[in-house]
Amino acid sequence: MKTKLEYQPDITETNKLICERYWLREGDKRSGFIYTCKEIGQEFDVKHQDIPSIVKINAHLVVLDCQCIDCGTTKICYTRSQLTRLDLIRWRCDDCRAALEKRMDQEYLEYRLKQDRLAEEKRQTALEYINQCRSIQLSSIPSVTELNDVDKLLLAATVESLGADNIRNTVSLRDNLSLPLSPFSKLDEEILQHLFNRNLLILASENSYEYVTINEEKELEIDFYQAIFEFAYSIENLTKILINAKSQKNTSALVANDQFKNWCEKLQLGECLSYLITRSRLNYLAPPIGDKLISILRACLAECSVSTMHYVIWKSVENAAAYVQKTGITRRHASNSVSGNIERVFSKIYSGSWSHNKSFRDASHPQSAMAKIFFDYVFGVDDGGFHYTIDKLFSPYRSQKALEPISYAALGNARSTNYSVTIALDIKQS
Repeated sequence: MKTKLEYQPDITETNKLICERYWLREGDKRSGFIYTCKEIGQEFDVKHQDIPSIVKINAHLVVLDCQCIDCGTTKICYTRSQLTRLDLIRWRCDDCRAALEKRMDQEYLEYRLKQDRLAEEKRQTALEYINQCRSIQLSSIPSVTELNDVDKLLLAATVESLGADNIRNTVSLRDNLSLPLSPFSKLDEEILQHLFNRNLLILASENSYEYVTINEEKELEIDFYQAIFEFAYSIENLTKILINAKSQKNTSALVANDQFKNWCEKLQLGECLSYLITRSRLNYLAPPIGDKLISILRACLAECSVSTMHYVIWKSVENAAAYVQKTGITRRHASNSVSGNIERVFSKIYSGSWSHNKSFRDASHPQSAMAKIFFDYVFGVDDGGFHYTIDKLFSPYRSQKALEPISYAALGNARSTNYSVTIALDIKQS
């Protein structure tokens, strides 16, 4: 490294010697300083802490082979640390560095303004399309008198659970901390999508824009968990729907309605899935929840109440958790054993070798608005269908026409459902 020591014009001889010793290096190596500040201080009877200050005031080191990459100014060092940390190839002087930072700040500002402008253009385009869809919805709202009884019940449950204080719009599922809409999050979203497709919930575009995307087919894809909706009807009509849902009704007609039965089955299935996920997580297990498990739970629910199924699930998960203790068994193996355990425990209850053990409702799985509306108010029970099978609830209201018995094996092949989820957990293989 080529350097040159330059002194202030009025420097004293002593300070000149101090500066020379301070900057003297072995073979011009960058960090090969011959004297320490302590040694220089002892020689000249000066505190070693004062040496760098004396040098900085009286001299500076010009680094001849280091120039600013922008303006060509030669680098000047006032302390040893400036020299040892110097980047000979990419050094910039203070003025050029400040100019570069200002230029970069300006470029970033222009970039952000451009991005914001593009985002706003995209937002406006999307809002225009969303509002077009909203206009179509508003022009296609069915009259209250045209509304079928099942949709009225679903709407009443949604008002009860998600209705905001003014009952003009919903709160989002994400923000709902009071009465759950249904026992299971996927069922919550299915209910909202159903009501949205029926034009009974209208998307609040300004509040929910960020939760809506437009796919290549120009269709709206909505995040039903976070979006906010407006109710299609007036507060007066919503209140009437809510009152009617809680009053006496033609239960026989509802029981004969396949759509009503389908929602009741989904409710009880949701109770079981929610409890299964909770118990599994508490035991650090993650059983895959797909068509096979759904089919098994449907078959069990045809014979057992949700209360009994909670016991079946509890026992099955506990058995799986104990299975992990065996040599060579991982948590994944144990998780995959849960569905088989449910079949085995249910079979013992179904065959009569085990009694129908029932559970009480867990505080972490409160009764939902939908269960209250569909079970308590329709059938006059007080447990949201927790202690009854669908058949037991429906039987008193069915016609006396003989019903064909359905075998357990046939029930195992019950129709599939939209629920196909996997519990995502960090589980250690053991």
